[in-house]
Amino acid sequence: EQTPPSVVETAPAAESVASPEAVEPATPTLTAHLLGKFRAAVNDHPVENWPSGRGRAVFKYLLIHHNQPTPRDVLMDVFWPSAGPSAARNNLNVALHRIRQSLRALTDLPVVLFEEGAYCLNPALHLWLDVEEFERRVAAGLRLEARNQPAAAVAEYELAENLYQGDFLQEDKYEEWAIARREGLQDSHFVVLDHLSRYYLEKEKYPACIRLCQKTLEKDDCREDAHRRLMQCYNRQGERNLALRQYQLCVEALKQLLDVPPMQETTALYHKIRKGGDV
Repeated sequence: EQTPPSVVETAPAAESVASPEAVEPATPTLTAHLLGKFRAAVNDHPVENWPSGRGRAVFKYLLIHHNQPTPRDVLMDVFWPSAGPSAARNNLNVALHRIRQSLRALTDLPVVLFEEGAYCLNPALHLWLDVEEFERRVAAGLRLEARNQPAAAVAEYELAENLYQGDFLQEDKYEEWAIARREGLQDSHFVVLDHLSRYYLEKEKYPACIRLCQKTLEKDDCREDAHRRLMQCYNRQGERNLALRQYQLCVEALKQLLDVPPMQETTALYHKIRKGGDV
């Protein structure tokens, strides 16, 4: 389980249900946010004294690859590719020692284990990662939408959108191992923004639709579907000039970034708005 309860029940053998007095703290829960600014906590107590150097980066790697142990040589190659074997091993030992010191202030349970030449997070920990929760919510939304349950799907997409506080490991843009996962999560976020903004437009929730379309264009100014939805929202709110201006912004972005004209659908929408038609 990825999101276990924060307490476990204990009771005498003769009882089948624990009394409130018998409730004790559970095995430590480690939570980590990797979408946007990185932060981690043990039992809701933030890890604040992060070590300098590569320790935190190594810890992030272990978080993301927590489903299986990571061989020591892999970590050495990922984080110290130019160092010799002896230097890389020493650097890794120093990094892990410092990260263990930071975590020991919050729990007596060893968080990072070394077994048979590989590192892993202690399987006794209850682990929650915003990345995995985001991916679960997106997948649930797509399943519900396929079952023709749009309202339930939107509820999942909204939870996913709230979780996406920024790109994956945005503070580690040059870590090659994180690039593919970052791009995949960005694509999933575009799916969430697209499905939510379309739903909000259909339900005439224009401010919400505008906000998400603007967020889409901040990340990719060439998304014509977002430009079109903004044009529709502005026009339906009586802001025809803003709708026409949005088309010009779309034309400029496509010309500058891709050197292509807008799609026929986008241009047709522009002409309809300019003539005063309902869109």
